[in-house]
Amino acid sequence: MGEPPSWVESRAVDSPLEQNGARAVIGTDGAVWTANQAFCTLVRLDEPALRHLGWRQLVHAADRRYVAAHLVEVLAGDVSLREFDVRLVPPDGQTDVPTRLRVELVRDTDGRQGWFLVEAWAAT
Repeated sequence: MGEPPSWVESRAVDSPLEQNGARAVIGTDGAVWTANQAFCTLVRLDEPALRHLGWRQLVHAADRRYVAAHLVEVLAGDVSLREFDVRLVPPDGQTDVPTRLRVELVRDTDGRQGWFLVEAWAAT
């Protein structure tokens, strides 16, 4: 289990979250470390609420095994990133949000698994 990168708390300018698009940083243990405003808007939660969740709580129950299989491939080093469609479930639980995710494993300076950088946008 990795530690959040230093920019998670400091919001350094070079943070991947400062780039355009809905983005979140998720630990390899599944915990949501941080997210930008666009990601929070997409999932209809503020960042403090997101920090108390794991990715499984954001994904429709029927899609969790599918997402987990993609994450296992990325963690195993078979691929460095995956892009796929999934249904996110906002807190109201009534309206699924069809979403396209791009998930990339970011490694630390020693090449160890660091965290997932997740980019999301509404699927049409």
